[in-house]
Amino acid sequence: MATGLDPASGSVRDLPTLVDDTPRAGTRRRPSPAMLLAAAVGALMGGLLFLVAYRGMPDDSYITLDYARNVAELGHWGLTPFRDANSATSPLNVWLLAGGILVTGRPAVSAGLVLVATTAVMAVWAAGLAGELRLRRVLVAALTVGLIVTSPIFAAVVGMESFLVAALLVGVARYAAARRAVATGVVTGLSVLTRPDLVLPAVVLVVVLFLVAAPRSWRRTLVALGVGALVTLPWHVWSWFVLGSFVPDSLIIKTSGAFPGGEVFGNGPLFMAERWPVAMLVVGVVVGVGVVSFVVSAARWLRGRGRLLDRVVVACGLAAAAHYGAYAAMGVSSYIWYYCPSLALMTLCAALGAADLSLQRTGAVVTGLALVAGVSIGHQTGLGIPWPHPAVFGNWASAADYINAGTGLGRELPPGQSVLAPGEIGTLAFACRCDIVDQFSDRARLMSIVDSRQATAGPLGAWLLRVNFLHAEREPVEPPDRQLTYETGPGPGWPTYVIGRGAGHLVLE
Repeated sequence: MATGLDPASGSVRDLPTLVDDTPRAGTRRRPSPAMLLAAAVGALMGGLLFLVAYRGMPDDSYITLDYARNVAELGHWGLTPFRDANSATSPLNVWLLAGGILVTGRPAVSAGLVLVATTAVMAVWAAGLAGELRLRRVLVAALTVGLIVTSPIFAAVVGMESFLVAALLVGVARYAAARRAVATGVVTGLSVLTRPDLVLPAVVLVVVLFLVAAPRSWRRTLVALGVGALVTLPWHVWSWFVLGSFVPDSLIIKTSGAFPGGEVFGNGPLFMAERWPVAMLVVGVVVGVGVVSFVVSAARWLRGRGRLLDRVVVACGLAAAAHYGAYAAMGVSSYIWYYCPSLALMTLCAALGAADLSLQRTGAVVTGLALVAGVSIGHQTGLGIPWPHPAVFGNWASAADYINAGTGLGRELPPGQSVLAPGEIGTLAFACRCDIVDQFSDRARLMSIVDSRQATAGPLGAWLLRVNFLHAEREPVEPPDRQLTYETGPGPGWPTYVIGRGAGHLVLE
């Protein structure tokens, strides 16, 4: 038996429906007008973002599109058609994009369709969570999706799995709050198929909302975790035996340590604040509101006055802290998309806290968050519509420059020859359709990195690497026929330019 807040009296009363996996009558058969409106608002926001961002998708988005196009057209799992690889971080995102390519025949359009569908589903789940918490459905949906699509961090990774990450974490919170164990498990499993590291925040959400809030609910907790494992394990076991690694190779490649100047995940926001002050100020305000919501809800819960709303906010805050803390402890590089899981959860905390205050006729926080979103939109669209690259951007060249260079490379490179990538490969491979190689596309090069990492790792790390690559084939690294290099400043070859880095050029040697 669970407890909840009686809206009439404000007292705590028994609410058996909150621990019943059976949905409320009619909720599945006929969506309410509020849910339909939330879905429409979410889809509209995703569509508008894609219209301004599609020309400036980052290089790692094109890595995913490379995989999706090869799956759709060739049934091949690899970054290029010429070699097997397992460097796609998000199998679920690849499958969704591949489905879109099969329907439209156009990878970029597929990325837009997946984004629109993802933000629509995110809005529906946010509205469903609001219904469980007795908040305004459309307000929570609009705040959650609006703050995420206008966030400079999320806008910087359109085409990647980050929006799917946000939507699925909202989904885990939504079904765990309703204590629907099977639905929670399914969404948890999909989260891990989106990014393996989401197992940590998803499990925290499940444990806090199922077990900590009601210690006798351990059976439901086990059901949710078991269903999640059944959803995700078949792919990972198949990947382990057939593709040669249990988790994607990108988790090895992208955890190589600090950027120049000692920039790692833990101190990354400080470096980003110096590099992109306005963008990080916007992000900081939203996170700050989320932190305040977490502290207030935690204080209520500790005093024994916590509502379901407070438990959800605390669960989201703890899940965000767990993910951020784990990445900071590992000392991994501060890639922009690594912050998206914790940022999405803190954004949900901010949206729930603001919506709760709006019920008390205190709309200042909602208004403030709307103004923050407006400032963020103005700052980012100042680059142009559509923008050549997002406001928060770390690649050496814009997508347009890389596509121009890749197209020229495809024409200039003779059939049967390979070319070594300059350090970024996704957009070049997308445009050239050639045998371009580095650790993302060539498994032999990846395994040489694994061997070096294993030689310097501690006992536990070395054992985990051995187990993960137990079934990997080891072949000698083949020298490339040509090499593409990036050099700063003007020069021969294909020119590049991005704000913050300036002019550069790509040269085929």
